[in-house]
Amino acid sequence: MIQKLFILTFFSTVFMNAQYKPTDKNTLDTWIAEAQTNNEIDTNQLQKLDAEYTDVIENPNDPNRIFDYGRILTVVLQPGLATATEKELSEAGKKIAAEAEQAYRDAIQNCECHGRANIMLGLLYNQQGKYFISESYLEKGLQLPEGDEDWMVAANQYLITGAYTYSTDDEKFQKVYQLFKKYANTAIKDAAYYQKMAGLYVSYYEK
Repeated sequence: MIQKLFILTFFSTVFMNAQYKPTDKNTLDTWIAEAQTNNEIDTNQLQKLDAEYTDVIENPNDPNRIFDYGRILTVVLQPGLATATEKELSEAGKKIAAEAEQAYRDAIQNCECHGRANIMLGLLYNQQGKYFISESYLEKGLQLPEGDEDWMVAANQYLITGAYTYSTDDEKFQKVYQLFKKYANTAIKDAAYYQKMAGLYVSYYEK
């Protein structure tokens, strides 16, 4: 009994003390330099990346700092991700995407209800054409308040997932589509974009 208690306490302590550790900065900078030669990097975001990297090193147990690090990596890689479904990322680009993915996963592990980390992980998968594994993460994002900015991002990506997985007739996708149309007309931020997307979804969700 004492031995079992010791083992349980040991693993609990290890888990509680586990800290997020990003890739060595020199290695990350090498990936970025290589990806930049393939026009996959937004160089205007590199200063912000340096700041977020320092922040997550100083706060390795904070899910929000881990999330912010993953998000800035995604932003930095946007030129490559924007065309990743047509043109595969370079090896360096893939490593940066994997670093962002791991950051989101760690943020979620430390705070399962982290809606934004779930949304951004789903979005990252969608941008790489991995639609079949984005669905569950986006569904967690849809648990955020309906119509809010984060919910609209999740809903938009969720509807993209439905379209590419040929699931537009499913009740759960139809429900989100109806809500998305409703809130697209009242969205405070990016209303024009969401109204445009709602118009594009008509051909997929209203057959």
